[in-house]
Amino acid sequence: MNIQQIETEKRIIENLYGMDMSVLDKLDLHVTINGGLSTEDLIKTIEFHNFTVESFKYLIDKINRHRATYNTIGPFLFRDNGWYNIRERKLDVIKKLTEENMRLKKELLESKKYINERNTTLNQIIDNLKLVSNY
Repeated sequence: MNIQQIETEKRIIENLYGMDMSVLDKLDLHVTINGGLSTEDLIKTIEFHNFTVESFKYLIDKINRHRATYNTIGPFLFRDNGWYNIRERKLDVIKKLTEENMRLKKELLESKKYINERNTTLNQIIDNLKLVSNY
Protein backbone atom coordinates (compact mmCIF):
# COMPACT_ATOMS: atom_id res chain seq x y z
CA MET A 1 0.00 0.00 0.00
CA ASN A 2 1.24 3.44 -0.78
CA ILE A 3 0.67 6.59 1.26
CA GLN A 4 -2.28 7.70 -0.87
CA GLN A 5 -4.09 4.37 -0.39
CA ILE A 6 -3.46 4.52 3.35
CA GLU A 7 -4.86 8.06 3.53
CA THR A 8 -7.91 7.01 1.52
CA GLU A 9 -8.59 4.06 3.83
CA LYS A 10 -8.11 6.29 6.85
CA ARG A 11 -10.76 8.71 5.55
CA ILE A 12 -13.13 5.82 4.84
CA ILE A 13 -12.69 4.31 8.31
CA GLU A 14 -13.17 7.73 9.94
CA ASN A 15 -16.39 8.20 7.96
CA LEU A 16 -17.74 4.79 8.97
CA TYR A 17 -16.50 4.84 12.56
CA GLY A 18 -19.23 4.48 15.16
CA MET A 19 -21.84 3.27 12.69
CA ASP A 20 -24.29 0.84 14.29
CA MET A 21 -26.72 -1.75 12.91
CA SER A 22 -29.55 0.78 12.69
CA VAL A 23 -27.62 2.62 9.97
CA LEU A 24 -27.08 -0.64 8.10
CA ASP A 25 -30.78 -1.53 8.38
CA LYS A 26 -31.71 1.92 7.07
CA LEU A 27 -29.20 1.54 4.24
CA ASP A 28 -30.71 -1.81 3.27
CA LEU A 29 -34.21 -0.34 3.15
CA HIS A 30 -33.03 2.81 1.38
CA VAL A 31 -31.33 0.87 -1.44
CA THR A 32 -34.41 -1.36 -1.73
CA ILE A 33 -36.78 1.59 -2.05
CA ASN A 34 -34.46 3.61 -4.29
CA GLY A 35 -33.15 0.76 -6.44
CA GLY A 36 -31.49 1.87 -9.64
CA LEU A 37 -29.95 5.09 -8.34
CA SER A 38 -26.26 5.75 -8.92
CA THR A 39 -23.80 5.91 -6.03
CA GLU A 40 -23.83 9.70 -6.05
CA ASP A 41 -27.62 9.92 -6.19
CA LEU A 42 -28.03 7.42 -3.36
CA ILE A 43 -25.58 9.34 -1.19
CA LYS A 44 -27.50 12.58 -1.84
CA THR A 45 -30.77 11.01 -0.70
CA ILE A 46 -29.38 9.35 2.45
CA GLU A 47 -30.09 11.47 5.51
CA PHE A 48 -29.14 8.99 8.24
CA HIS A 49 -25.37 9.03 7.58
CA ASN A 50 -22.97 11.33 5.76
CA PHE A 51 -21.40 8.84 3.34
CA THR A 52 -18.67 9.71 0.89
CA VAL A 53 -18.50 7.90 -2.44
CA GLU A 54 -15.45 6.05 -1.16
CA SER A 55 -16.99 5.06 2.18
CA PHE A 56 -20.26 3.99 0.53
CA LYS A 57 -18.50 1.73 -1.99
CA TYR A 58 -16.22 0.38 0.73
CA LEU A 59 -19.16 -0.52 2.97
CA ILE A 60 -21.12 -2.12 0.12
CA ASP A 61 -18.06 -4.17 -0.78
CA LYS A 62 -17.69 -5.37 2.83
CA ILE A 63 -21.39 -6.25 3.06
CA ASN A 64 -21.23 -8.23 -0.18
CA ARG A 65 -18.00 -10.04 0.71
CA HIS A 66 -18.91 -10.95 4.29
CA ARG A 67 -22.45 -12.33 3.96
CA ALA A 68 -22.32 -14.22 7.27
CA THR A 69 -21.56 -11.01 9.16
CA TYR A 70 -24.18 -8.92 7.37
CA ASN A 71 -26.74 -11.69 6.85
CA THR A 72 -29.81 -9.43 7.09
CA ILE A 73 -28.33 -6.63 4.97
CA GLY A 74 -27.98 -6.71 1.19
CA PRO A 75 -26.32 -8.12 -0.80
CA PHE A 76 -26.23 -5.29 -3.29
CA LEU A 77 -25.66 -5.34 -7.03
CA PHE A 78 -24.43 -2.50 -9.22
CA ARG A 79 -26.11 -2.91 -12.60
CA ASP A 80 -26.92 -0.45 -15.38
CA ASN A 81 -25.26 2.38 -13.43
CA GLY A 82 -27.46 1.84 -10.39
CA TRP A 83 -27.54 -0.06 -7.10
CA TYR A 84 -30.08 -2.80 -6.38
CA ASN A 85 -30.79 -4.94 -3.35
CA ILE A 86 -30.40 -8.48 -4.72
CA ARG A 87 -32.72 -9.85 -2.06
CA GLU A 88 -35.46 -7.75 -3.59
CA ARG A 89 -34.95 -9.09 -7.11
CA LYS A 90 -37.66 -11.65 -6.41
CA LEU A 91 -40.07 -8.77 -5.87
CA ASP A 92 -39.01 -7.34 -9.23
CA VAL A 93 -39.76 -10.69 -10.89
CA ILE A 94 -43.15 -10.87 -9.16
CA LYS A 95 -43.93 -7.32 -10.27
CA LYS A 96 -42.99 -8.04 -13.89
CA LEU A 97 -44.99 -11.28 -13.89
CA THR A 98 -47.99 -9.48 -12.41
CA GLU A 99 -47.75 -6.79 -15.09
CA GLU A 100 -47.48 -9.44 -17.81
CA ASN A 101 -50.45 -11.30 -16.33
CA MET A 102 -52.52 -8.11 -16.35
CA ARG A 103 -51.52 -7.39 -19.96
CA LEU A 104 -52.47 -10.92 -21.04
CA LYS A 105 -55.81 -10.73 -19.20
CA LYS A 106 -56.58 -7.45 -20.96
CA GLU A 107 -55.61 -8.98 -24.31
CA LEU A 108 -57.83 -12.00 -23.58
CA LEU A 109 -60.79 -9.78 -22.71
CA GLU A 110 -60.30 -7.79 -25.92
CA SER A 111 -60.13 -11.02 -27.92
CA LYS A 112 -63.32 -12.31 -26.27
CA LYS A 113 -65.05 -9.01 -27.02
CA TYR A 114 -63.92 -9.19 -30.66
CA ILE A 115 -65.16 -12.79 -30.97
CA ASN A 116 -68.51 -11.89 -29.40
CA GLU A 117 -68.91 -8.95 -31.79
CA ARG A 118 -68.10 -11.18 -34.75
CA ASN A 119 -70.56 -13.83 -33.53
CA THR A 120 -73.25 -11.18 -33.21
CA THR A 121 -72.52 -9.94 -36.73
CA LEU A 122 -72.57 -13.49 -38.11
CA ASN A 123 -75.84 -14.24 -36.35
CA GLN A 124 -77.36 -11.09 -37.86
CA ILE A 125 -76.18 -12.10 -41.31
CA ILE A 126 -77.62 -15.59 -40.84
CA ASP A 127 -80.93 -14.14 -39.67
CA ASN A 128 -81.01 -11.81 -42.69
CA LEU A 129 -80.25 -14.70 -45.03
CA LYS A 130 -83.06 -16.71 -43.48
CA LEU A 131 -85.43 -13.81 -44.02
CA VAL A 132 -84.36 -13.41 -47.64
CA SER A 133 -84.62 -17.14 -48.31
CA ASN A 134 -88.18 -17.19 -46.92
CA TYR A 135 -89.32 -14.79 -49.64
